[in-house]
Amino acid sequence: MDTPRGRLSPRLRLRTARPALPPTYVHRARLDDALTACGPGDVAVVAAGPGYGKTLAVSAWLQRRAVDGPVAWLAVGERGGLRGFWNDVLGALGAAGAPTGPSGLHDIAPAMAFAESEVDLIIDGIAAAPAPVTLVLDDLHRIRAPEVMHSIRHLIARQPERLRLILITRTAAELRLQRVRLDGRLTEITTRDLQFTADDVVEFGRCVGTDFTAADVDALLERTQGWATGLRLAVLSARDDLGHVTTPRLTGQNELVAAYLLEEVLEDLAPTDRRFLLATSVVETITPSLAHALTGRVDSRRVLDNLVAGNVLTVRLADRPDWYAYHPLFRELLVYRLGAENPDAPADLHSRAARWWVDNGDPIAAIGHFARAGAWHDVTAVLGNVAGPLVVSPQASSLAAELEAAATEAARRPTADTLLATAVLCYHRGDFAEMSRSAEDAGRLLDADPHRSSPGSRILIALTRMVTARTSRLLELIDRCDDVLALVAQASRVEVPAAQAYALLARNNRGIGLFHRGDIDAAARELVASRATAEDLGLDLTALAAETYLALTDLVRGDLTVVAERIAAMTVVVDGHGWTRQPQAVALYASQALLHLERNDLDAADRAVWMGRRAVGPGCDIAALLIVEAAAAGIAVLRADAYGARAACRRLEAARQMSSGLPALLCSWHEVVVAETRILMGEAESVIAFLGESSSAATYSGALTRVVLAKAHLAADRPAAAIDALGLTAGFAPHRLQAVEAELLSAVAWARLHRESVALEHLATAVRLAAPVRQIRPFVAGGPWTAGLLTRLDHTTTDEPEFLRELIGVCGRGQMVEATSAVPPPMESLTDRELMVLRYLPTMYKAAEIAADLFVSVNTVKTHQQSIYRKLGVSSRRDAVDRAKECHLI
Repeated sequence: MDTPRGRLSPRLRLRTARPALPPTYVHRARLDDALTACGPGDVAVVAAGPGYGKTLAVSAWLQRRAVDGPVAWLAVGERGGLRGFWNDVLGALGAAGAPTGPSGLHDIAPAMAFAESEVDLIIDGIAAAPAPVTLVLDDLHRIRAPEVMHSIRHLIARQPERLRLILITRTAAELRLQRVRLDGRLTEITTRDLQFTADDVVEFGRCVGTDFTAADVDALLERTQGWATGLRLAVLSARDDLGHVTTPRLTGQNELVAAYLLEEVLEDLAPTDRRFLLATSVVETITPSLAHALTGRVDSRRVLDNLVAGNVLTVRLADRPDWYAYHPLFRELLVYRLGAENPDAPADLHSRAARWWVDNGDPIAAIGHFARAGAWHDVTAVLGNVAGPLVVSPQASSLAAELEAAATEAARRPTADTLLATAVLCYHRGDFAEMSRSAEDAGRLLDADPHRSSPGSRILIALTRMVTARTSRLLELIDRCDDVLALVAQASRVEVPAAQAYALLARNNRGIGLFHRGDIDAAARELVASRATAEDLGLDLTALAAETYLALTDLVRGDLTVVAERIAAMTVVVDGHGWTRQPQAVALYASQALLHLERNDLDAADRAVWMGRRAVGPGCDIAALLIVEAAAAGIAVLRADAYGARAACRRLEAARQMSSGLPALLCSWHEVVVAETRILMGEAESVIAFLGESSSAATYSGALTRVVLAKAHLAADRPAAAIDALGLTAGFAPHRLQAVEAELLSAVAWARLHRESVALEHLATAVRLAAPVRQIRPFVAGGPWTAGLLTRLDHTTTDEPEFLRELIGVCGRGQMVEATSAVPPPMESLTDRELMVLRYLPTMYKAAEIAADLFVSVNTVKTHQQSIYRKLGVSSRRDAVDRAKECHLI
């Protein structure tokens, strides 16, 4: 599904098969030689108009000449965008058995945030392959998306030495090949090279069982100008009368010639074969079973084989011998004639094709055919009952492409069916506001006309509400998940085959919602179960989302060792799949930042914060983003960087406002981080007033609050009140990290009350709890008091000697300090502008230079300076700098 295992959909499997050569194909050594000259690291471009045999020329070369390494063939799709194109390329490479090398190329799974950096990951994977790889991209002219063409140019610019790239197209202008041509890496095969020569025409005559005279050859070349398809059509339509091909009616543009000759071929067929061709033209490729569904003919295989043998512009697919394809020009004519002769027939035939694809496991193809039939209710039925989960899979781009027609229809004539299809398309695009609007409009229409409602459509609407809750209404998330689960429970698995996947998505999000609320044990149970189901179904992105939140649950429990193991395993998956900027990765980087913060690896924590912010985009996990920003503030607080902490808090507030409200755990995290920043700014008294009496330590939120309240009391020089706020430290037992902090704060408070023996007991407990998980942050944050106590403890205990020495190495050996000098007295908070001016005071800048740097007047700078002096209780610039350092403002 959302893993490389599900990359090759039935239709993509057909597009990775090169066409087999028809019996009358003329091999031309000059073309084989030209393609052979294109070696690994080179580019071959086969560019000519339709019908010149470009594709067959490359297929013939691959059949006749040995090529080093695997050959990946891809007939490029017209739609799907950047993500869809590169997913198809990876599928083609996988189908060809391209070696992955140490890079794990086949693990890459393009997802929502796929961009050029992930294209580079694919290029690097090809470069690391142990053997040369040939990649053939056919029908390149069908690409409409500029970003896809740009990525192909990027591939050419960074082409690995092991990659031979063959591009088949009608025009090469957009490839911008000047540099490749100058580098001598370009092989060009053009119209002139593909045109039939006199010798080629003679050979073609032998293939069709006719000995052309010199006059015949000259006439054919004059009228067709060596155009391969024109030559074949002329001979095929003329049958035994070659003079027929020399009539003036054949002059003109190739397309006009083809139309005339194709009509001739079609009219010469038996009526039953003609009806067969018209009916089967609604599909790009055909198999006997599908042909039987379209025509009712039980002898469909015999008919197709006869068309191939009779050279009626029909070929087998080389790697899929049970599948056939008509020449594109021939199929275009058939489609046109079908609509002209029976305007009602195409819709009925598309519906038959759609039902066949449903029965044969390709719901995306079915949706496309139902859309072409205008059967919008059937589109929604397949989407809701079967295809919905594919929107979070590598096939999402293909699904979105087939839903475009429904969205266009919804813009003209909105119905419940077209609006629901539009909602799913908007989810794929990351437009969640429009997704919600379309789904709610569809819901109202279904409420007004209940008989058109189906379990699948109701589940889709419930899922969009769940997505809305996840992205902007976190307080509603659990309820919306329960709504989905209730609908799934009522649905028959026979009627809704996707029910298991829908239930998984809801349970996974429910587990995440339970974590947001602080129900850690319940969240862990739900997430463990959903991760296992996701792995069974091959939904790797869903499994990743569960695993990232399991890391956060372990972090809340204080098991940093398990957190580190989970993060290491997930990082391999995320890097290998190219998912570093996926919404599901934000929670990974949140847990990584918190882990490194607790272990005092602040540079690594900074890197994780940066990666988390980098992954923010459409569909962002705002709860995980909030945790990332909380970690950023925690890093700044540990560094005593007041300015950085305030900046992080502003980001934190912006993340908080992305949701209409916060569940309990997230709310507590937000409040505690803001409180710690205010303590750093010298506002301990306001923190005490805001938090009020301490909460119970039995809950994680309560433990967080009691710890920060104790910090505020210590900052306000009230150690006894800090001890009262903490209460019995044994109450923190379920929460190891907070238990360590509680013991450490108790140690500092008792030391400041001159009860050193009690202080050392609490410190020893803190060290004993922190050692197994290597929690270092609280000891660093404790400052001189903790350093002095650790030095004393080193002389009185033999417990955890290695960890104790590590702590002393980090915190430094210190002496006990007097309580009166431990913390500067509170001060009035500085404004943002005053903080900016304060940062210049330690420099040699004069007031005028500061003003110029900040684009303000000199008087404004002087006013801010006087305000800074007043708030810091000093009278000079030097004293202001010293006082600011004491207060950790600079």
